[in-house]
Amino acid sequence: MKSIRIILENIGVFRDRREYILSTGLNIIYAPNASGKTSLINGLKVLMLPSLTTEEIAKALNDYEEKGRVKLVIDDSEFSVDLIRMPDGTVRAQGRRFTEDSLIERVAFIDLGSDLVAAILAGNHDLVKSILREVTGVSHVETILDTLTRLKSEYEYSFQARRKEYESKREVYVEQRQRLTERLENIRKRIVEILQAPQLEPARKKMEELESKRNTLLEIQRRLREQKLEITNRIGLLKRDHDLNKSELDIHKREREKIVKELDELRRAGPDMRRALEILLKEVENLQTERENIISEIREKERMLERRKEVIDYAVCPYCGAPIEEDRIRSEIYELEEDLEKLRSELKKIINAIEEKRMEINEIREKAERRLKELEEELKKIDERIVNIERVLDTVDGKIKQENKRLAKIEDEIKDLDKELNVVNVQLEVLRSEVPINLIEEYRYLTNEEQKLYEELDSINAKLRQLDELYNELRVLEDKLERVRLLQEYFQIRLNELTRATVERINEVILKHMKLLKLAELEYPVLVEDFTLTLTRAGGTPTTLAELSDAEKAIFTILMTLVLKEYVAGEFPFYVVDTLMEFIDDTRAAEVLKYLMEAAGNDKVIIVTKTRPFTGEPRLLSQEDILVNTIPSALTQPSR
Repeated sequence: MKSIRIILENIGVFRDRREYILSTGLNIIYAPNASGKTSLINGLKVLMLPSLTTEEIAKALNDYEEKGRVKLVIDDSEFSVDLIRMPDGTVRAQGRRFTEDSLIERVAFIDLGSDLVAAILAGNHDLVKSILREVTGVSHVETILDTLTRLKSEYEYSFQARRKEYESKREVYVEQRQRLTERLENIRKRIVEILQAPQLEPARKKMEELESKRNTLLEIQRRLREQKLEITNRIGLLKRDHDLNKSELDIHKREREKIVKELDELRRAGPDMRRALEILLKEVENLQTERENIISEIREKERMLERRKEVIDYAVCPYCGAPIEEDRIRSEIYELEEDLEKLRSELKKIINAIEEKRMEINEIREKAERRLKELEEELKKIDERIVNIERVLDTVDGKIKQENKRLAKIEDEIKDLDKELNVVNVQLEVLRSEVPINLIEEYRYLTNEEQKLYEELDSINAKLRQLDELYNELRVLEDKLERVRLLQEYFQIRLNELTRATVERINEVILKHMKLLKLAELEYPVLVEDFTLTLTRAGGTPTTLAELSDAEKAIFTILMTLVLKEYVAGEFPFYVVDTLMEFIDDTRAAEVLKYLMEAAGNDKVIIVTKTRPFTGEPRLLSQEDILVNTIPSALTQPSR
């Protein structure tokens, strides 16, 4: 950087255009109070800090002006931000900033408004620790870790609750199935015993054939019912997917209708908007005409004023030869000056009105075009989502139709089996008429009971299969829980490594600035692994931040911000210290400034404000008040 110029227009205490030249190295703004030191710093903030609040932006603009500008010219590069006071009193900043890094404010602009500066000066150890973790990025990893911890807790709770539900239900169903199976085996044994009874000898062979056929049909029927249940479950899941997608589709369609409606309204409002713009443009044109007329009138009156001032000391007018009446000429000069003041005031109002109208025109255009573009992009995205969902719905509908066909086929097969079973049962009834009545009654009861048990077993098996679905969800949840655990372990390791490495790096950089640490009357090191400050006086006496003097706190603040800037924004060339030097005694202030001069070298721009003793004559900041790589003699010479 060979050339650095800062141009201020209506910034802070300055109601006109001011230009200051800065240089690489140390720039000490050495001027009395109320001369504009902080105004210059606020102008730099507007140009370099994207995270300023509306109040901070408003504070930079002169209270009596409607607009201002800050411009920074570095070699062939130019950065400029305009400040415009809006009708509601707020101030808007627009233009090209030097940087968009929000961290710069915390490590490169050091004043009493900085949270780190305020925390150190207040001796608030915990707040300093928190800010250090935040600026270095450690707290961001901690936030991720906290999120993962909460997510892990939620997953663990959900997993444990579902696993408990699964295990309790499965235990009940398995127990019921075991009981039914045992009961069924006993019934089958008794049926076999009945079929082998001597009283059934005449019809045994035929009954055994029919019973075997009946059992085969029952087994086939049981398998078909299982298949039917599986298909019914699949259809239920597909319908659920269908309903979810249909619900999402309906939401998107309603959103689409709203967007289309708003688009139509915007397009219909086009002629009205054009008419409004035409009216505004016409108003601007009229104002410009009025401005030109006033400018012409001002120029004419300025010529008249200039002539009267020229001839007031003459006895006769050099232009017309008439005698000069001094009182009348002075009265005319006074009236012309009053008229000019009114005309200039009116001209300023017209210029502001033109600027406001132009801003209103640009705002209408930008707002309409931006909203139209946003709506068109939203409509395109929603149309894509609708097409994708409709494609999914078609696929789901096709699967449901296929499953319904399979279900209908199985139901037909079950009906055919029922018919066959009825035939077999009728044939068995005929044969039972040839068998003793007591055996027949028992046989009939057992076969009915067997049928019921088969149905109950089918129901229990179906419930166990439904539990298998819950188990699959449980497995998915368990996988998520495991992934979160692994991520938590990973980020915990990374946090420990980052914290340790960051503290080591900060302590290393502090070691480079050992002279500042000595000026603060402290010993190395300053931080331990968890960012706790371990402050020690010379000789090894432990101390705390609150026990430091104001001068020591100020020097410690400069040390820590220099270290943080080198750690997180080493390439940023500016470092600004405002007001803080006032807390430091002259002897140490001179040493700190010498050190900053060395630290700046030939590639950094360090700006420090220092109050010059008041000489009795109020004045604004001038170029002579900016000392480049020079320590004020008042600090280096011993006081007498």
